[in-house]
Amino acid sequence: MPVNSPAHHGLEIGRRALQAQQAGLNVTGHNIANANTPGFSRRQVNLENAISGVNGGIGSGSDVADIQRQRSRFDDAQMRVQQQVLGRWESLEQSLGSIEAIFNEPAGAGSSEAGTIFNEPSGLGLSGSMSRFWNAWQDLANVPESGAARAAVRQEADFLVTTLNQYNAKLSQTREDLDERVMQEVADINEILDQLRDINDAIPEAGFNGGDNNDLQDRRDILLDRLSNKIDISLVERENGQVSVLLSGHMLVEGDSVSHLRIRQIPRDGQAVSEVVFADDGSVAAISEGQLRGLIDVRDGVVPDMLGRLDAMAEGLVARVNELHRGGYGLDGSRGTNFFNPENASASNISIDTAILENLDNIAASADGNSGDNGLALAISAVRNEGVLDEGTQTIEGFYNEMLGDIGARSREAQTMADNNRLFAQQIENRRQSVQGVSLNDEASQLVLFQRAYQAAARAVSIIDDLMEVTINI
Repeated sequence: MPVNSPAHHGLEIGRRALQAQQAGLNVTGHNIANANTPGFSRRQVNLENAISGVNGGIGSGSDVADIQRQRSRFDDAQMRVQQQVLGRWESLEQSLGSIEAIFNEPAGAGSSEAGTIFNEPSGLGLSGSMSRFWNAWQDLANVPESGAARAAVRQEADFLVTTLNQYNAKLSQTREDLDERVMQEVADINEILDQLRDINDAIPEAGFNGGDNNDLQDRRDILLDRLSNKIDISLVERENGQVSVLLSGHMLVEGDSVSHLRIRQIPRDGQAVSEVVFADDGSVAAISEGQLRGLIDVRDGVVPDMLGRLDAMAEGLVARVNELHRGGYGLDGSRGTNFFNPENASASNISIDTAILENLDNIAASADGNSGDNGLALAISAVRNEGVLDEGTQTIEGFYNEMLGDIGARSREAQTMADNNRLFAQQIENRRQSVQGVSLNDEASQLVLFQRAYQAAARAVSIIDDLMEVTINI
């Protein structure tokens, strides 16, 4: 307890000065210790003049008013909005990149023809397999009685249908992988919500009676940044320090209670997919930004669109080639034979007709029944340049190239937007760090300042003690 005699009052001033400067040294040391800690907010000790009405207005030294966490709420709010947008574009960038890689056909694999990255006549991609298929019919037209040429037609047709089957399977697998990622994101979101609930529960008690809850707030801000990257949330800060978290007006965290998201399986396009709903009432969670939105957009929009286009290609190919082939004559004089199985007209199951697989002579090259005629083979090879799709406005290869161009353009847009938003996020983070970040140079100068003040206070206490000793000994 402070005393009011002049000498003892001087000791009290010195004691308070030592405590205040020691607090400054401790806070500065804490800042330095966390200079490289992600999400740490610099602390600042605020000193105030200790009010006293004694000793003729001499004063009573200094006290620690509070220790403040340096943080810009405006920059935090901007960063979380930016993280929502960035999360969506980064998710699109990654997901569309994986789809683009499916169609990224390497050049020069078994072919002497030149091509581009999206239109390779190699034997390893769909563009190349289609090109070789049409060329095989042209080769058959050159030698319509050749069994070897017919074998080449069947072989290239088999490669073409296998490639379509594989592309369909890869896209379907990509959709399943995206669905699993949606489920994982929901699990991660729920884990973050639980941690926010626990911090909300601890903050009022930690701040009670002047206690310190700054470290809890730092952890909470890190979690809120992570959550903003996944879904578009809004926040309401309460007077007791707790934060309420909402998604589309639906409360996720309120005080020490939490409402999770959950997955509900629904049928879509003949496949079960994960729909994100609120666990408390089962309503669909309206998610408009964040990584989760990007995953859902690709899973439910881009991939089904690509699968539909592959099916359209397969259907158009089967219908047109079979139509012509049924009107031609095989080497054995057979007529009315389908080249592709008409029952399997999608990219997932397109296949060569059993009659062709069992007997090469059933492959038709003649249009008039003469074994030396090549009219039918020429007609089928000419399908390459026919408008088969989009009501006769698109060739099969043109349709495929347009599909590749579309996915390439989407992927490039996602990359560009992700890069732009990463730049915006970095600019906001730089502003945040200018407020909350620890500068070792600044902290070093603060150490010297508090050290000198502490030494001076200690010297004052020592002098007063010497004077008191002299007085006592008189």
